[in-house]
Amino acid sequence: MTTVPINDLSRWDSSELNELSTQIRRVLKSGHFMLGSNTEALETHLGERLGGRKVVCVGNGTDAINIAFAGLGLQPGDKVATVANAGGYATGVLLRLQCIPIFVDIDPNTAQISVASFKQTVFLHPDLKAVVVTHLYGLMADIDSICDIAHKNNIQVVEDCAQAIGASLDLIEAGAWGDVSTFSFYPTKNLGCLGDGGAVAFRDPTHADLARRIAQYGWSERYTISENNGFNTRIDEIQAAILLARAKSLNQNNEKRRTIVRAYAASLPDKYSLVWKDDLSYVGHLAVLICPDRKNVQSVLHQHEIGHGVHYPISDHQQPAWKSLFKETTLPNTEALVNSIITIPCFPSMRESEIHQVCAALSDL
Repeated sequence: MTTVPINDLSRWDSSELNELSTQIRRVLKSGHFMLGSNTEALETHLGERLGGRKVVCVGNGTDAINIAFAGLGLQPGDKVATVANAGGYATGVLLRLQCIPIFVDIDPNTAQISVASFKQTVFLHPDLKAVVVTHLYGLMADIDSICDIAHKNNIQVVEDCAQAIGASLDLIEAGAWGDVSTFSFYPTKNLGCLGDGGAVAFRDPTHADLARRIAQYGWSERYTISENNGFNTRIDEIQAAILLARAKSLNQNNEKRRTIVRAYAASLPDKYSLVWKDDLSYVGHLAVLICPDRKNVQSVLHQHEIGHGVHYPISDHQQPAWKSLFKETTLPNTEALVNSIITIPCFPSMRESEIHQVCAALSDL
């Protein structure tokens, strides 16, 4: 029995490796490494997937969230609703922008933002400016209901699609529902580059124009600064070329991920569940197990040599750096789920023997 890794980025299909090598050499020979034809083509490709949205590619997923908020015109002191179980990325950006995170509890079965809790949050905070809807673990939240509530109350919707690219609901992809959507192309993502990268997609082209200026020093034209909150964030041409090549297999790889989690679900005893749906609204970014006895599950996985982790072990309102800011915050479902989740291996290049090994461990729980 060999150890099954939670992920392994060193495994390559020979044809993909050859294609990526060709694309990298092509960029090297061009001598054009920033803001060139590959970046433009990637923005066009992503925009077409999202129903014609205007896309701005940036340096990473966190910058994408930052640019999204800036493009919507959020100001210090603005209140923004978000969940506390998604790794702290949106919360961290909000705090840096001096906005006020208002935490919304989650659905205990899906780990996604709770529609009922969001309704209550809107009632308690009628001055909310925006809501961040994170499609966590590759599973789409109830985005239709959230958008309906938000737009009736003049609240802008930010979709965090870092873990859900390619997921769709009613034939509409994640990222095409809200006012703006953000993407990460970190190497472990469903569509990952070989370094870092991100993207922001806007419904309103004027927001995209503002975001593009902010993403490059605040320039309206070269060396002319028109926005006082500009900084520098952009994807490079090599990463853009890599993403264009890898995008061709995104849907196929997402189906592989679903197939893996489907096998896991069939192996689980009844008292356990997975955060997933057996349809296109789930793309298997992570296979997350909900268990009432995490220590026992960790022990069984260890015995079977199955790599595992926790995404994420500390909720935002309980993070050491932030907990003094949220002393009055209680999120019963979030706090319970954080203590009962385990991530198990799920990536497209898993071997059949590894999938069977994980299934055997799950059957032994």
